[in-house]
Amino acid sequence: MPITKGDIIKLSFTGKLENGAVFDTTDESVAKESGIFDEERVYRPMIVVVGSNTVVQGLDEDFFGKEKGHKGTVIVPPEKGYGFRSLELIETVPTKKFEQKVEPGMWVESGGRVGVVESVSGGRAKVDYNEPLAGKTLVFEYTIEDVIEGKEDKVDAIIKGYISPDAEYVLEGDAVTIEVPKDYSMDTEWLLGKVLIARFLVSFVGLKQVVYKEVFTEADLVEEPKE
Repeated sequence: MPITKGDIIKLSFTGKLENGAVFDTTDESVAKESGIFDEERVYRPMIVVVGSNTVVQGLDEDFFGKEKGHKGTVIVPPEKGYGFRSLELIETVPTKKFEQKVEPGMWVESGGRVGVVESVSGGRAKVDYNEPLAGKTLVFEYTIEDVIEGKEDKVDAIIKGYISPDAEYVLEGDAVTIEVPKDYSMDTEWLLGKVLIARFLVSFVGLKQVVYKEVFTEADLVEEPKE
């Protein structure tokens, strides 16, 4: 059946700039060949809820009407990608606001935003808070590896696709209890991520309740001795 809004797909892709430079991929070999390999990342097809802004608009829109196994290439202009660059997002910030010494090219965080330092002079740093791909036309080559069907398979795909392949959970009727990995407890991105996952499970799978469970043992709470 043709893919429509709310369908859950397994997607392999490689994203390139117009000059052919790869900026993202789900393929480990492509990442290594392109010089963008990240040893902390697990390279595998990603789970996408179609029409939910899981990926950039221009790529998301191209899924509609396609079917499992489809291989496609889509050119995404800035307005349907990461938007256009804004001069208002290039700011001058006192270097004393940063915990470390800043230099041009460094990524820094200030006021909850992440940007790259363009220059440093007189105790002030010019920081560009624009999305790195803003203003760029993007080219995506992709394959729809699978279209997930059935409540149990959809729940499994979303939880393991957005939390961890090793995530543990219990599904009972229309309620699911998910055990939160211990290293997620202090992760600020998880605070937003867990809401997104719950929304997917309720809105696109039809669950009525999503419970997150955190378990700590005595061993988890013992502080390591300082050297």
